[in-house]
Amino acid sequence: MTTAVPYTDNSAGPGRLSGHLDTLRPYDLVALPHVAAAGAVLCAPTADPARVVLAVLVTLSACASALYAADYLTRHDDFTTKPHRPIPSGRLPCPTAKRCAGLTAAIAVTITCAVNWHGLVFIAVAAVAQAAYAWRLKGMGLWGDLAVGFSGWTCALLTAATFTSSWPPLALWPAAVAFGLQGTFSNTLLALGDVDTDRAVACRTLPVRVGCDGALASMAVCALACYLLIAVAPTALDRAPAPAFLGLTVSGALLALGCLILARTHHRPRLRVATELHLYERLALPGALLALANHPLSALTLASVGACVMAFTRRTMLER
Repeated sequence: MTTAVPYTDNSAGPGRLSGHLDTLRPYDLVALPHVAAAGAVLCAPTADPARVVLAVLVTLSACASALYAADYLTRHDDFTTKPHRPIPSGRLPCPTAKRCAGLTAAIAVTITCAVNWHGLVFIAVAAVAQAAYAWRLKGMGLWGDLAVGFSGWTCALLTAATFTSSWPPLALWPAAVAFGLQGTFSNTLLALGDVDTDRAVACRTLPVRVGCDGALASMAVCALACYLLIAVAPTALDRAPAPAFLGLTVSGALLALGCLILARTHHRPRLRVATELHLYERLALPGALLALANHPLSALTLASVGACVMAFTRRTMLER
């Protein structure tokens, strides 16, 4: 086990920049504009583009705040098990992480208040769930995965929906729950890769509690339920399933299946490939919903741009 060593803030400018980039995880953030855009345009396909852009900005700001705060709140475990991360390595001082979390949260809250205060309800739910995960739920198995999945993805979609409607319509909730299940799948997959280090710090994540096979069974249920809900989304939203919707949905389902097949081997190199597949899957699902809102060209363009961003961004925070 690596001994935790207090860092000193000797990092130069480029080091600081890499610390922020690693904390913000571009390969994670790149899917959020798709989610926010889908939430906004599904409520109003002819919505003012400025409101859609503001919904994207709020979603990115809120997620950035959550990432800074999460790394700050869980820094003690990282000193022991992941000393290469920005805070333990000294590339991101603790006070800077706190200030960035507060600043990005303030941006999200201010814009949401100016547009529609109803969105604050979902931002508040997400903030409480993320804090609970960092303080307690991470070690409570599936509850922690559900908290991350639904706070990060369901709340993002619903917050964005308040930028083009007073409240998210009931017809949008099946898609919102589907995003939460995909986020739960994602967090469990990451926990599979961290099972040894989580055991080392006595953090009882789902794979630690029920074993890798039990965690994979949970992931399979989440994936199945997710894509069943997406399949009923056209009926719930009273929209015709365009070819782009069908193509992106099938692509996402196949990527999820490939992820499960690779992860069940428990071999670290294959688990890393499974994680890569899942990152691309997370672009397919919001792309499908954008296509459902009669924006097939935007859906395919955003998915392609997002895939390029992921192809050229490093995965430092996924290293073990």
